Amino acid sequence: MNRQILVADEVAELLRVDKQRIYELVRTNQIPVIRLGERQYRFSAEAIQQWLGNGGTNRNGGKDGNH
Repeated sequence: MNRQILVADEVAELLRVDKQRIYELVRTNQIPVIRLGERQYRFSAEAIQQWLGNGGTNRNGGKDGNH
């Protein structure tokens, strides 16, 4: 598997926002996330790029946060 996985700091840097904003997007199911437990998150670089290509919205009404 050659899939790049990002942490919240890296996504925040990519989007030029504070890390807390990333966590807010996770809590409100607005960004695709891989949940590794209750408070550990990882992000697929590919899913983030697709999300950005969609204008920062999930196609399933914000319900497809688990990738």
